[in-house]
Amino acid sequence: MPGQIKIDDGSGNYTVLTNGGSLGSDKTITIPNTTGTMALTSDISAGGLEAAQQFVQTANVTSTGDITANWAVPNVENQGNLGSLVSESSGIFSFSQTGFYKVTFVATCTVITSGNSYGKFRIYSTDDNSTYNYIAEGFFGGTSDYDIHTLSTSTIIDVTNTTNDKIKFYFAEQTGDTRLQGTASYNRTYVEFLKLGDT
Repeated sequence: MPGQIKIDDGSGNYTVLTNGGSLGSDKTITIPNTTGTMALTSDISAGGLEAAQQFVQTANVTSTGDITANWAVPNVENQGNLGSLVSESSGIFSFSQTGFYKVTFVATCTVITSGNSYGKFRIYSTDDNSTYNYIAEGFFGGTSDYDIHTLSTSTIIDVTNTTNDKIKFYFAEQTGDTRLQGTASYNRTYVEFLKLGDT
């Protein structure tokens, strides 16, 4: 029996017939040529990341406080961002769409002076566009000149209001002389936003 697919014989019956259990590549499937609509029961395009963005710190950070300057979109070699749902102004990161986002702060940290030195870096969040609280924190330290570490901290946030829900990043020297290393040439100290799905 030649391979064929029979779709609706007029009585509401749907039958699949195959030759030896398989349709060859030379078989043709013909949809009835009458006008109609084929509807999907779900969005087959759903799934996967909707946005993946990075911002690099282009200069060393040496003072305690919010990191308000020198954020830039990386543009070296093949680096690029998927989408543009996150924007930055004076160190405040805003979202143009609601959803669940994974936020990662990667810090390359250096101890400048010998002796016990350490610092910390944080991710801060607000849900009222005013009061910020830290929701992730990392520490680094050392005892010798130019001890260097690359560390990270991350969190998942639920952005439900694009006007009020925002993120910022913070660095603090705790003891001794420490700093974050920045450069525009490649990712050294940077932040990353991945949109995981809708809220």
